[in-house]
Amino acid sequence: MYSNFENLNQEKKEKILRACIQEFSEKGYDKASTNSIIREAGISKGILFHYFKSKQGLFFYIIDYCIQKMIEEYQKYPLTETKDIFRRFSELGVIKLKIAQDYPQIVRLFMEALSSSPSDMRSEIEKKYLQISKEFMPSFFADIDCTKFRKGVEPGKAVKTIMLFLGALGEDYLKNYKGKEKEILQDYDKILTDYMDYMEILKYGMYDREIEE
Repeated sequence: MYSNFENLNQEKKEKILRACIQEFSEKGYDKASTNSIIREAGISKGILFHYFKSKQGLFFYIIDYCIQKMIEEYQKYPLTETKDIFRRFSELGVIKLKIAQDYPQIVRLFMEALSSSPSDMRSEIEKKYLQISKEFMPSFFADIDCTKFRKGVEPGKAVKTIMLFLGALGEDYLKNYKGKEKEILQDYDKILTDYMDYMEILKYGMYDREIEE
C-alpha cells in the first residue's frame, strides 16, 4: 500500500518520518500541518500525498511505524527468567521508562493519539494497541508461579486485576503529563518509586506471606 514510500532510500525515509513524528507529537492530529511536514522534510505536498494518499493515511502509517519501533526497543530488554508475576511487571515498568527516556517524541505522539484524535480514529488506534497486546501478552504471562497466591485468590482474576489497575494508572499518567511530556524524564525516579510501591501493595493483597517469605 505504501510501496512508493518504502522504496525510498533510507536517509530520505528517515527525514520524512522524523518530520511527521515531530509535527504529530507536538500538535496532535487535528492541528498538525502537512505544510510544516513538507517544509521540514524538504519535499512537495504532491509527493507527500503520492506516498500516503491522505493526512489520515499518513497518520496511521506513522502510528504503525512507531508501534513497530517500540516493539523493537522492548525486544532489546529481555525479561529475566523470574516466574514471579510482580517482578515481571516491575521489570516491564523499568523498561517502559527507559524507552520513554530514549524516545520522548514517540511517547508524546502516543499520548496525543489516544487523547486528542477524532473519536473514529482513536477507536482504530486503540484496536491497534489491543492487537499488539493480544500478540505479546501471552508470552509475558507464560510459566508464572501461581503457588505464591494466597488461598482464595484465583490467579487468572489476580492477573486481570493487576492489568486493570496498571491500565488505569497509565491513563492517570497520560492525563497528568499531557503537554508536559518532558517532565516524565525529570520525574523518572519518582514515577519508578511510585510504580514499585503500587506493585508491593498489590502483592501484599494477593500473595501468601508465608510462601512469599
